[in-house]
Amino acid sequence: MTFSNSLHLVVLLLVLVVYGEAKVFAGIVSSRSAWEDKGTFITKFCFHDRRALFKYETNVSSTGKWYFYLDDHWSDVLAETECTRKLAKSRFSVDIHNTVGEQFVNQWLRPHFWYVVFADEYTCRIDPPDVDNSLGYTLVFLNPDSSGDATDHFGEDQKGLLSMYALLIILYIGGISLFSRSVWQTIQKGGPMHEVLQMLSVAIAIHFMATFFMLIHLWIYKNDGEGSVFFETTSEILDVLAQLTMVWMILWMSLGWTLGSTDHPLRERKQLGLMISVTVIEVLLVLWEQSYDESHYTYHPHENLPGILLVALRIGLACLFCYNLVIRLKSERSTLRRNFYQAFSIACYLWFLAFPCLMIFAMIFPQYWRHRVVTIGTVIIQSIAMLWLSKQFLSRSLYWEVSTLSSTTLPFKRDRGGTGMIDHTH
Repeated sequence: MTFSNSLHLVVLLLVLVVYGEAKVFAGIVSSRSAWEDKGTFITKFCFHDRRALFKYETNVSSTGKWYFYLDDHWSDVLAETECTRKLAKSRFSVDIHNTVGEQFVNQWLRPHFWYVVFADEYTCRIDPPDVDNSLGYTLVFLNPDSSGDATDHFGEDQKGLLSMYALLIILYIGGISLFSRSVWQTIQKGGPMHEVLQMLSVAIAIHFMATFFMLIHLWIYKNDGEGSVFFETTSEILDVLAQLTMVWMILWMSLGWTLGSTDHPLRERKQLGLMISVTVIEVLLVLWEQSYDESHYTYHPHENLPGILLVALRIGLACLFCYNLVIRLKSERSTLRRNFYQAFSIACYLWFLAFPCLMIFAMIFPQYWRHRVVTIGTVIIQSIAMLWLSKQFLSRSLYWEVSTLSSTTLPFKRDRGGTGMIDHTH
C-alpha cells in the first residue's frame, strides 16, 4: 500500500465517522428535561473582567430562569444532589417573563467562565411535571470591545486566536512562495527518499488548508457570534489528517524507510494493522472528546476522560518512535546515519511532545488561559519542527547523504576533496 492509498483510507474513515456540531447558543429546552437534570445545562461562556452583556430571545414567555454559575463553584454544583441547594449556588439569575431580555455581567478580579443552567417552577418538584412545556431560545454573549461597548462575540479564552491564525496564514503564503518551486523540482526527480518529502509537503498543505478554514470560521464568528459549521468541521477533519500524516511519516522513517530499506512499511501486515488501529482510535477519541462540550476547538483543554486518553495516545506514539529509534541506532554502523537520526529525533520529539507537554503545562494557568496556551504553543512548536524537517529534506544535508537514493541508485563514491559525489560508472 502506497502513501496515497493510505491517505485515502484515512480520509474515508474520517468522512464516515466525523460529524459537525454548530457552535451556536440556540436550541430547545423543556420542563421535563429540566426536572430530570435538576436544571438543564445550556452552555458556558468566558466573560471579560469588565462590563459584559447577556441577551436572550425566546419563542414564548416562561416561569423559568437562566441561572449563572461561576467556574470556581461549578464542580460543587455538579456534585450537589439536592435541587433547591443546587439552584441556590448560582451567582445570579435572569427571569424569562418576557420573550426578550438582557443582563449586564460585571466582574472585578479576573475573567471567568460562566455556566448557564435553565430551570423553572417544575424543576425541583418531587413528581414529574404534568405538562412538558418547551422553550425555544437564542442566547447572545457579548464582551466589551476596545472602546468598552459590549459588541465582541469572542470569549476571553478565544482572545487573540483570530490574529494568530491570520499571521500564520501570511507566514504560510510566504513560505509557499519561497519554497514551492524547489520542492516541486525535488519531487520530480523521483526516488524512494522523495516520497518522504511528498508526505511532508502533503502534511504542510493539509495543515495550511485547516488553518485557512479555521480563519474563515473565526472571521464569520467575529461578526455574527455563530461562525460556520462547515468551515469549522472541515478544519478539524483536515487537522486530524495532517497530524496523522506526520505521525506515520515519522514512525516509518524511524523504521529505516528510505534510510537503508527500500520496502515500504505498509507492505507488512503488522504495520498496516497498527496504522489502521491508531487512526480509528484517534478519530473516535476526538469525536468522544467533542461530545463533552458544544464549543470544540482544534486543540482542547483536555480535562475529561477521552481528552486524557488522546493525550496518552500521543505520548504512546512518541514512546513507540523512541523504541524504534533505539533499536535502529543499536544496529546502525554508519556514522552519517547515526548523526542524521540524532538531528531527526530532536525535531520529531518536538513535534510529538509539544501538545501533551503543553496540556500539562497549561494546568498551572487559569482556565480561561489554557486554550490559548495550548493552541498557540502547539502551533508554534510544531511549525518549528516541520520547518526543521523541511530544511533537512530540501537541502544537501545528512539526509541526502544517507538516503536510499544516494546509496543504491548508482555506485557513487565520495570525492575526498569535497562534498560532491563522483560517478565512476563511466
